Amino acid sequence: MNSIIDALDKGIEMAGIARKRISVPSDIPFDPDAVKTLGVDYFQIPRGRAIAFGTGLKLGNPDLKVIPVAGDLMTLGGNHFVHGSRRNMELLVICVNNFVYKNIGGKPAPFTQAVFSPYSTFEEPFNFPHLGNSCGAVYTARWTALHAEELAASIAEALNKRGLSMIEVLAPGPNYYRSIDGIESELLQFYFNNSVVKNNEDPRNVAITPDEKIAVGKFTDKERPTFIDSYNVQHSKMLGDKFTPHGSPPKVEKLGGKNG
Repeated sequence: MNSIIDALDKGIEMAGIARKRISVPSDIPFDPDAVKTLGVDYFQIPRGRAIAFGTGLKLGNPDLKVIPVAGDLMTLGGNHFVHGSRRNMELLVICVNNFVYKNIGGKPAPFTQAVFSPYSTFEEPFNFPHLGNSCGAVYTARWTALHAEELAASIAEALNKRGLSMIEVLAPGPNYYRSIDGIESELLQFYFNNSVVKNNEDPRNVAITPDEKIAVGKFTDKERPTFIDSYNVQHSKMLGDKFTPHGSPPKVEKLGGKNG
């Protein structure tokens, strides 16, 4: 089974959430047979649109737990992530970072086949946990795809958060048109071996660089009013009894939190 789908399956089970309440829009082309094992509503989305699609699902049915699975957000979908975090839309964004680095911790990565872009290490990647935290995400974490138990535990924890959570999954892999199952095990094992757990590390310090081992772990966990909370509060002020709150009633004690 695909290691990311397997961790998602275990995380949902650990979170104790009914699978009929879960929707997974994904712009990653997972094997349909692997996806079927999740037992959730799954939507294959055009590249870069998983978060936007997930936002529509959440607003249409606030009782859903929506898990957008997005590619590395380097070129497509990054703006959706920024604004989803700013609004604190209640989503669990799983960012599958398939960027390929030639060196990690001063060590060269194993040989990769020609399906990998020869220019994929040319641009410096985003520090996704720092980007999410800076924009307002309530939960940030990073694991490699081989940190199976840790990734599942983070998914379970994030699913029970109110607001936008993001978990970056390092799965260095082929171009956008091959299944993630095509990732070479030797390369993935290299990333796992050259990572170090740094729970609660300031996200500003977890950028991936060629000279240091990859920092993985849970970095931030905080509370903020969600987009729907703020929407209900604002419209209640303006319309009073004429307004019917959207979704579940907001928890007043959590309103007024700071973005950051």
